[in-house]
Amino acid sequence: MNVTISGTCLSGNRSKLVISKNDTFALYVHDDSRAPIRVPLNIQNVLVENHLVSLGTTPRVDVVEHLFSALYGLNLFGVRIDVFGHEVPFFDGSSGPFVDMLRTIHVNSSYSVLNVDREILIREQNSFIRYEPSRREQLFIDMELSHPYIETQKIILTINRENYINEIAPARTFVFTDENDPRLKNLPPYGIGITKKRIYSVTPLRFWNEPVRHKLLDLLGDIYIIRKKLVGNITCKNTSHRLNQKFIKILNSSLK
Repeated sequence: MNVTISGTCLSGNRSKLVISKNDTFALYVHDDSRAPIRVPLNIQNVLVENHLVSLGTTPRVDVVEHLFSALYGLNLFGVRIDVFGHEVPFFDGSSGPFVDMLRTIHVNSSYSVLNVDREILIREQNSFIRYEPSRREQLFIDMELSHPYIETQKIILTINRENYINEIAPARTFVFTDENDPRLKNLPPYGIGITKKRIYSVTPLRFWNEPVRHKLLDLLGDIYIIRKKLVGNITCKNTSHRLNQKFIKILNSSLK
């Protein structure tokens, strides 16, 4: 069974994805002028730029993080993705629309699990990710987000399919900015703008701590790159895609 996902991208262009069950992960970019080109999913093929994640070089697929997060949360590690365009649709800035459409794909229960047998600590200024192994066959995350505009938000969650769908997928992307940001005057139907004075959103917040939940969403999307379900305990603060990628590189080295 194929799932077709079409929509407007962050750039304003439109693109289409066709996703189907497969033995392994495979991503193909379609260009009218040539045969589909496969883009490998590995840490060397990931680019983080302007807080967004891209996969590949030539061709390159932009803004993959929310799609990958949905795939991770739904345990969909064996899929084929055919991309018609060079960017993934953005929808409302969460992974919820992807989850809604991908839930019809049957989960392959034979996906691989990674439990690293040592502690990992990545630290940058006031940000860090600490991983600790666990005897439990699940991933437990204790995440904190601190900023003067929101003070401190936390979420503590066991990552499983049900929790992902209900507690993580609806959380939209956000930006800390100021009142002079022109985007706040004509706010698009996605994302959240947070200033010193107030929070700007087209619709009411879905959670009181929606920003930190979106940070967790992004982390899971980045972990998807290792193509395995991670188990263990993660404690982290003020994560970013760049910090996540440093963490993923160490996880990736554990696979060798």
